[in-house]
Amino acid sequence: MIRISVIIMSNIKVLKTYSSYALCRLTISSMYHRMMSTNVKHDTLSVCTFNVLAPCYKRLSSEIDRESAYDTMWQARHLSIIKLLQSLNINLICLQEFWLKNPLFAQLYTSNLSSKYSFYTLQRTSSLDDGLAILVDTNHLQVIDKCEFKLNDVGNRVGLLLHLKFQEKNLLLFNIHLTFPHYRFERRVRIKQIKKFLDLLNEYQKSKNLFNQCSIIFCGDFNSSYHHDHVYQLIENNQFQSSYRVIHGTEPNVTHLTHRKEQLGVDFIFYKSDFLQPISSELIPRGCNHMKWHDQSGWNLSDHRAILTTFQSINKE
Repeated sequence: MIRISVIIMSNIKVLKTYSSYALCRLTISSMYHRMMSTNVKHDTLSVCTFNVLAPCYKRLSSEIDRESAYDTMWQARHLSIIKLLQSLNINLICLQEFWLKNPLFAQLYTSNLSSKYSFYTLQRTSSLDDGLAILVDTNHLQVIDKCEFKLNDVGNRVGLLLHLKFQEKNLLLFNIHLTFPHYRFERRVRIKQIKKFLDLLNEYQKSKNLFNQCSIIFCGDFNSSYHHDHVYQLIENNQFQSSYRVIHGTEPNVTHLTHRKEQLGVDFIFYKSDFLQPISSELIPRGCNHMKWHDQSGWNLSDHRAILTTFQSINKE
């Protein structure tokens, strides 16, 4: 059973949030260098997706020993993540595993980020501890509508959709987090999840007269490597492109170190647009080796790396 809730902006509870510290870049075009030297231009749009590893899921000495039991520990790690995000001047930040059970977690983010961002969250179904968050730079974009997709499935998965205006053009931003395929049946679950999310995305466009009339950015933690992945193929079959792959010709090999110590590339920023074109896409932390997890970067803020893509609007005159 699928339940869809569409919330018009007048009924949305909006918190605020702001951004600054250092992310990572693998290759950047000379166009992007020129853009950054003159601060953020209004014809560019930066988007980041990042699974921040909820404290309730971070294992310490054992399966039952979790970071969530130690306030000073998780607060220090997430304050470092916040400082990292603050350095980038990102326009749109999509977070997964945002810990919603403990109100101090959201307070840490909003108290540090509220001067720049509007803040939207959605908790997973069955009252699970985590969910999704989207941070919007309201000096750069206008939020028109928020839509919550709740699959009410075995994975208790949800999707958070924002209808935005950028340069007076419609933009849909969709943040999701799919089930991890620990077992074979969960591979089928992931396929059902992505099919339903794509259907719901199409239904929303039709209900708002936006079908083929808007740009779409579709990102998150897809929880499986792109190699021979049916979910990845379904997204491509729906005319989405991976921004990282467009820039680099391939996907990053590793964006996630699982609790089983598997190294997988599972995080993506897809887009479909005749108005926006990626001009850079990079892994966070800067300088990390996209082929392996353990490298000189010493990354320890999450079990995921972030992806940051900058788009530029195309002038069609």
